[in-house]
Amino acid sequence: MPLLEKNLDTLSEEYNVIALAHSDVEPTMEWVRNNLNGELTIGFSTKDLRDNLQVVGQPITIIFDTNGNIESREFGYIP
Repeated sequence: MPLLEKNLDTLSEEYNVIALAHSDVEPTMEWVRNNLNGELTIGFSTKDLRDNLQVVGQPITIIFDTNGNIESREFGYIP
């Protein structure tokens, strides 16, 4: 997430960016407060969302078109 936030200005010119956490809210938000600048929007996934998007590991990057269709799905680190 720090790398994503570092590149947020460039990415947000073309995309709406949100990071979804798959862990407990409080420990995640503590980590966010200690490691990010507060510019990246953090959301929390649900089991239904993970199942629907076929999230099987972390990190995963999913790019949607404006209709909500998946354009790209990448697993693991993306340089």
